[in-house]
Amino acid sequence: MQNGRDATKRNRNIGTEKQGYSKNNKMVIPESGSSLSNVYWERLVSFKAVEKEIGNKKITFLVEKTLKDTCHACTIDDVCFMLKFLPEKDLENLHLIIFRQPKRKEEILKPVWGRHIYFVEIGKYKYDDAIMLETCNYKKKLFWSNSLDKDEMDELERLKQDGHQMIKTKRGHQIILTLESVRATQLYRTLLHELGHQIDFITNYQTSGSKSSKDKEAFAHNYADKMKEKLIQLGIIPFNRILDLEQIEKDGLDINDFVVPTIQEIT
Repeated sequence: MQNGRDATKRNRNIGTEKQGYSKNNKMVIPESGSSLSNVYWERLVSFKAVEKEIGNKKITFLVEKTLKDTCHACTIDDVCFMLKFLPEKDLENLHLIIFRQPKRKEEILKPVWGRHIYFVEIGKYKYDDAIMLETCNYKKKLFWSNSLDKDEMDELERLKQDGHQMIKTKRGHQIILTLESVRATQLYRTLLHELGHQIDFITNYQTSGSKSSKDKEAFAHNYADKMKEKLIQLGIIPFNRILDLEQIEKDGLDINDFVVPTIQEIT
């Protein structure tokens, strides 16, 4: 138990909009489970654990093996570089970051950019809070219909600003995924957004149950926007992808999990 709350008591709303989980993020997978342990996103098939120091703080990264047509858009070094410029107090409760590979069925149901998890248990790794970033299938285009509410329109505009190429059709919007656009979304927005959810939950733990999904999303968006603008003004972001082959090998990771497969490899 940390922060005065019992992490072993799972919330049956985990992964749903009632939890305040990215309603206006179109890449969403519905959670069909209940309050039972071992939620589907905790079932990592094959992963490596890497511990990194950011200032005086240690953060554990779990990196799952990717499928042949996907890769992790962000590297561990990308994330560490971003985090070291954030206020130390904002990282106090951040202990675990997961790079996850969704299952095929989840890809069909539409994956997420990332998520904040209120309690996670993956083998020996048990934490009150964690942030997860998920891979994308670069073979497939995302499709958004023309029937969008205001929050969804706002998110579509954010995706455009992230650099995603969009094709307007009669039925809606096709979004073409590239390594660069996915990395921009996950590194400069999703990471900060999910950290905002964590800060909101820790800071307002006693009242979080009565807070609406819309209010939770507003807090996370405001935090992400504020931090992103600060980092832009400081000249920190955007920055080139940090793909250190020697460091990846030292960490016991597979370089192929961070490289977009060629067309020949994924057909």
